[in-house]
Amino acid sequence: MNDSKPDNRDIKKEISEANKKRLKILLLASISFFIFIVIAAIFRDDGVIKVYHLNEKVDSLKNNISKLKKENEKLNTEVYALKNDSSYIEKIAREDLGLVKEGEIVFEFVENKKK
Repeated sequence: MNDSKPDNRDIKKEISEANKKRLKILLLASISFFIFIVIAAIFRDDGVIKVYHLNEKVDSLKNNISKLKKENEKLNTEVYALKNDSSYIEKIAREDLGLVKEGEIVFEFVENKKK
């Protein structure tokens, strides 16, 4: 009698095995999808690596801007001095151009190079 009709335990066992198989497939599909999303997030054109490099470039450009602002401020100060300070102009003429006032005596020291 038991041989002709499937037993409840056999049916439950088949259902349980089918469910385990579906769960394994679902788990495998989920893991595959997750891995795909992570790889896409990292290596796409707007991915994590690209964003990291762009942030480094932004930091570098900010540092460069800061240096240029300081240099610009220094040059503006020098331009102001050249326009308004005659003693500064005289200093530049003496140091950079080697000019002297009339009646001044210039001493030039020459180093002796011995071999």
